[in-house]
Amino acid sequence: MSYVLWTLLSLISYVGGLIIVVKVTPHLMTHSFDEGLFMGWAILDIVGALLSFGAVFITLAVFNGAFAIRVVDFLLLLGILLIAVRLTYQCLKPRVLSGSVPLSRVLAGSYGIFLILAAFFCITQLFMTK
Repeated sequence: MSYVLWTLLSLISYVGGLIIVVKVTPHLMTHSFDEGLFMGWAILDIVGALLSFGAVFITLAVFNGAFAIRVVDFLLLLGILLIAVRLTYQCLKPRVLSGSVPLSRVLAGSYGIFLILAAFFCITQLFMTK
């Protein structure tokens, strides 16, 4: 496949993954963590994160880590980081929602914290490795 096609597909998966994460994470708070539907939403949320992070790694691998691609990947990781911070704040904000389960809110918030940590790790590895 050509480089343009790989880049285009990775950007589409990046946007699709972020849309999945933004739309699905609030659904985690309304279901108890031991329900099957919670597990389904969680799996879909993880797939969205994999699509987003996968786009970063595909562009990095296709272009052999060129500096311009590292800058683009940094901006993509910054987008993941900002969305993860917003979702974590939304999940862990001390408020009472009608129909929200407190433990599910904590689990969704911890998922957001892990996304933040993964984005920070990828940003540091992006510029630390040659």
